[in-house]
Amino acid sequence: MSDFYDPRERDPSVSRRPQNRQSDEWIRELLLRGTIARVATLWQGEDGAAFPFITPLAYAYRPEQGDLVYHTNVVGRLRANAGQGHPATLEVSEIGQFLPSNSPLELSVQYRSVMVFGTARVLAGEDARAALTTLSERVFPGLKVGETTRPISEDDLKRTSVYSLSIDRWSGKENWAEQAIQEEDWPALGPEWLG
Repeated sequence: MSDFYDPRERDPSVSRRPQNRQSDEWIRELLLRGTIARVATLWQGEDGAAFPFITPLAYAYRPEQGDLVYHTNVVGRLRANAGQGHPATLEVSEIGQFLPSNSPLELSVQYRSVMVFGTARVLAGEDARAALTTLSERVFPGLKVGETTRPISEDDLKRTSVYSLSIDRWSGKENWAEQAIQEEDWPALGPEWLG
């Protein structure tokens, strides 16, 4: 089992379950309607020790630029990790109901998810301002920077790190079954479980 997965041999963006794979259009639509993502980055010490980190945050997908944008504090783990230039992974998901089963291995959950693989970089100047504007207006529909809020100032840009995660590849999966698989050789779950 230890040699089943090697990302140098098998693209991590290819799902093991073809029945759950989704199209590029489906992926674009989920990324456009989502607002919260989790970004996985890595910091590597001079001795080679690796320290992975996951950051949940608000994001905006910019299809015309082929990237996702987000922001964090000026200093911190995400900024330090991005500064090393390692690949990053971003995950967006929608979760539905938990699905009970009479088999412990078939307990399930309804989900839709996208994994984005790329490299994050810190934006500056007008690139940072444009990304922060897109992020603000996407997360808060109807809000207009410079109208509903004051414009983004130079001081604002000095107080935050704005990132662009360029999309190298992605994958989308969906499992939105109405019910989990039930074993036939064990008593069925009652209606109080299956709703």
